[in-house]
Amino acid sequence: MEQCIFCNIVAGKIPSYKVYEDEFLVAILDINPANPGHIVLLPKPHIRSIMELSPQQLSKLAIVARALSLALLEFGAEGVNFLYSMGEAAGQRSPHLLIHIIPRYKEDKVRFIWEPKKFSEEDLKKHQQKLSSLINKSVQTQQQVHQPPQQRVVKKEEPQQKRIYSLEPRHGGYW
Repeated sequence: MEQCIFCNIVAGKIPSYKVYEDEFLVAILDINPANPGHIVLLPKPHIRSIMELSPQQLSKLAIVARALSLALLEFGAEGVNFLYSMGEAAGQRSPHLLIHIIPRYKEDKVRFIWEPKKFSEEDLKKHQQKLSSLINKSVQTQQQVHQPPQQRVVKKEEPQQKRIYSLEPRHGGYW
């Protein structure tokens, strides 16, 4: 079996453009970006999907993804998309968990397109009942293990400013 390209990047066997690294995660620039600053966030251990993450690891992933998206707004992005695919049917092309953090700009021609489907009201009610039941069961089995950190305040700049958002630290940290 061929070794995972992203494990080789983490091990330093394949060069990359790291923009963030800690004991669990690494963030690199995508070498085939949708836009300038397109970041790929991944865990250092070989983990295939978020289903393999502990609640603490998932929390860490979300906190870092949020911080990276705020940095992209400071970089000049007008918006940010998170793109995560789990399973081949969803478009997962790597056996390693990847979160694409894509800076967005008006008129950038980056599109996520699907053919909308129509369902009857009866079908929607059936989907709602089944999913609500499954979701409630799933949520009840999760444990609350992480206390949310102090939130970073994001405020609109005055219209004449180039940057759209200003980041202000609260209580000694950004996240």
